[in-house]
Amino acid sequence: MSQSRPALSVSEITAQIKGQIESQFSRVWIQGEISNFKHHSSGHMYFTVKDAEAELRCVMFRGFNQSIHFKPEDGMDVFLQGKITVYEPRGQYQLMVQLMEPAGIGTLFLAFEALKNQLQGEGLFDPFLKKPLPQLPKIIGIVTSQTGAAFQDMVNVLNRRAPYIEIVLRPALVQGGEAAADIVSGIQELKQIPNVDVIIVGRGGGSLEDLWAFNEEQLARAIHGCEIPIISAVGHETDVTISDMVADLRAPTPSAAAELVAPSVDDIHGQINHHRIQLDRSIKNQLNRIWQKIDNFSDRHALQNPQQKLDRQKEKLSILHHELSMAMTHIVSLAKAKLKGFEKELTVLSPFDILHRGYSIGFTPDGRIIRKADDLSEGDSFILKTGDGEFEAKKKKSFGKEN
Repeated sequence: MSQSRPALSVSEITAQIKGQIESQFSRVWIQGEISNFKHHSSGHMYFTVKDAEAELRCVMFRGFNQSIHFKPEDGMDVFLQGKITVYEPRGQYQLMVQLMEPAGIGTLFLAFEALKNQLQGEGLFDPFLKKPLPQLPKIIGIVTSQTGAAFQDMVNVLNRRAPYIEIVLRPALVQGGEAAADIVSGIQELKQIPNVDVIIVGRGGGSLEDLWAFNEEQLARAIHGCEIPIISAVGHETDVTISDMVADLRAPTPSAAAELVAPSVDDIHGQINHHRIQLDRSIKNQLNRIWQKIDNFSDRHALQNPQQKLDRQKEKLSILHHELSMAMTHIVSLAKAKLKGFEKELTVLSPFDILHRGYSIGFTPDGRIIRKADDLSEGDSFILKTGDGEFEAKKKKSFGKEN
């Protein structure tokens, strides 16, 4: 072999082949029959796809195969999307699968990918174009089937979490050839209703054909052109449609859309309480700073002018003296009033008051009150006290008690 033409190593030629193949076949669609299928314990899938004349090794890693809606088996005709890669240690090329669907609906996937690439190129999926949802919506418009479980699920969630929400339903077809146009009309009608804050479009889960209305271009452009924020809630969590990509927010399920569209009453109460605490703390801090400044200014001013501080203290002392004098006067008045009351009570109970009403009391010479006739003997002297004075008398005889 000529020295001017050095040979390539196996790894070098394999690397060049790898670069050529992987750059040229970075995104391909392939149809074939599955054989030698193995679902490894790691979660990865290894199999071969073949037709009547050739076969191709395939690998579908766990991160991609979790979205498959069916169970792959040997002999199944499938439609695959992925990229050709080269496994350099063995010099083998293989298809790294990213999507797998039964071959019967492969044309729908081609249409899906074509529209997705077109709209993405136009910027309809740009995150910067997505409108934020209102923090506290009052009226929510819903475009879905009136009889479907999706609508009832959303109503139940909203009634439980956010009973303050008003729901406006625009019934629409969500499956079939006329469904996309009907959903577009529903969006247009809800836009005309005053004060609708946000719109939810969606339905429950189904096959690719069932959900196809939400992959139509007319619906995608209607969602993009709507001034009101739109939430797309189509199918189950693993279902992704063109409507999901262009909407302002994608909800994995209709029930999740009802939870995302508005805060619950408990959340609102919690936020109010949190803000109240923050406001109280802020006001207290502001007042403390203001009072501190006032104290600093007052102290500084008092040091510069001590006579003014003395005058203020004298004024305070005068006010306190006046208040003390008023308080003492009030206390004395209350005491006098109480004494007069006691005096009246004592006067009523005094025996001298009884004497003034015409009664008299007898006393023995030594000052004892005569309580019964036997206290004196006949001829004994005694003093009789009346209301106007007293005089001396003698007992002549005793009389019995009157009955």
